[in-house]
Amino acid sequence: MKQQLKEKRERQGFSLVIAIAAISLVTQTSVNALTYTSASLHSQANNRASTSSLSALEMFKEAYENRYTWNEQFPGYTAKVDFTQGQEKYQGRIQVKPDLRVVVSGINNEEARQSIENQLQMLVVHRRSVPFEKVHKDSTFKFGNTDKNGAVEIIKANEPGSSFKVYDRQIVQVNRQMGGQSFSVNTLDTKVTPEGYLATRYRTTFHQPQTKQVLAEEVSEDTYKKIGDYYLPVSQVVQHSEGGKQFKAEFNFTNLQLLSSKK
Repeated sequence: MKQQLKEKRERQGFSLVIAIAAISLVTQTSVNALTYTSASLHSQANNRASTSSLSALEMFKEAYENRYTWNEQFPGYTAKVDFTQGQEKYQGRIQVKPDLRVVVSGINNEEARQSIENQLQMLVVHRRSVPFEKVHKDSTFKFGNTDKNGAVEIIKANEPGSSFKVYDRQIVQVNRQMGGQSFSVNTLDTKVTPEGYLATRYRTTFHQPQTKQVLAEEVSEDTYKKIGDYYLPVSQVVQHSEGGKQFKAEFNFTNLQLLSSKK
């Protein structure tokens, strides 16, 4: 079990890098298993101009700003955490600070503690509100293809290997290449709130860039609950497949309490 936790932590370390990299592009997102209920945004890629007046940058910006994020008044919160992987179970406390730093306490097993910290950090980093102009001030975008469901491909022209799919004001897929690996994040389900949408089920696939060979795959299912003015994560189930092996980890957060003020 100790080895499993070590392997899990190593995978999470790379996933955390991806999470931070992805947030600079957008957020966790998708398309493959998403059920499209609205009319197609575009009927064909080649007649895009006649079906929409939005440029690629404008369409991407609209979807980016439609994500659910915590505002500048976010006070942080505390919660009890239960972490289960295989036959091992751990209980502790977490604190998410106003600047979105994560602190995990009450768990003596350092590998388990870091697993919880990394996984929660991946969740909360996507709630960070960063103005589009700040993140993408030097970015250029162009249209790619439109799939049969109406999702529009938007290519980040000044960054090879980076592209997205947008559908119904949501970024439904993120693709990026990092070093010797590339990854795709596809959202399978979302939660729509008055303040924006949240990805609640998504698949991350890691590829070898040249051959497109699948190196690993991870499916995450997140649940959120509104506490005060904010939607907070109350659970996450992660199933990871790699090299013929499968791993499952569950994170449950209870007794969620917002901090009274920023500290």
